[in-house]
Amino acid sequence: MKMFDDGKYAVERAVIEDALNNENAEVVIDEPTAAVISMGKWYKCVFADERDYTRYADKYGIRGDVCLIGAPEGIAQNPCYTYAYLNPMPPLPDIIDGVEIKRLAPSLASTVLDAYHNPGGGYTVERIEGIMRTKGIFGAIANGKLAGFIGRHGDGSMGMLEVFEPFRRRGIAAALEKFLITYVMTFGRIPVCDVYTDNPASMALQQKLGLTKGRGFTYWISADKE
Repeated sequence: MKMFDDGKYAVERAVIEDALNNENAEVVIDEPTAAVISMGKWYKCVFADERDYTRYADKYGIRGDVCLIGAPEGIAQNPCYTYAYLNPMPPLPDIIDGVEIKRLAPSLASTVLDAYHNPGGGYTVERIEGIMRTKGIFGAIANGKLAGFIGRHGDGSMGMLEVFEPFRRRGIAAALEKFLITYVMTFGRIPVCDVYTDNPASMALQQKLGLTKGRGFTYWISADKE
């Protein structure tokens, strides 16, 4: 897309182009200062100047659920940082004694939903079951017990990373994310994720695993609907 000819948008390019190539997204705006795609009811937007959002939204009828990537601070509540794994090779796996990572069955959807902290995410058991069937949620099994899990959201981005308290500080979170990065890359996709800015532990994990942080902040908002 035209906006991403500038190398400073490497992470934003990864998010938009991965969705276009793998999530049946469609181009709404492709200009040197704006890139917008639609993903069903969702729009993902990158603007060189955030003040352009209102003008473009009115011109193209962008309404409903919107993801603004690379925006300044203060646009909305619950800002995130967007990260992308841009390395050509996946990370080396972590081997933890007594721990193996397996795809979880949809019958465990209630367990995942009860443990997953997702402010404003709107997840239900049915939605989690759908993700488990289509994109997969993977669990760390420690000596026969579920120690934590990781998955992908409906837009294909990585997330849902949780490690249960008795199993923390054993490197399980890093092992789970490395596993998922490798899994995503086997499909020719770019691993991307959003991390809330009040989650320093997850931000430190992304840096440790070699992910690149995008520009500005990312917001998932509901714009006015006509």
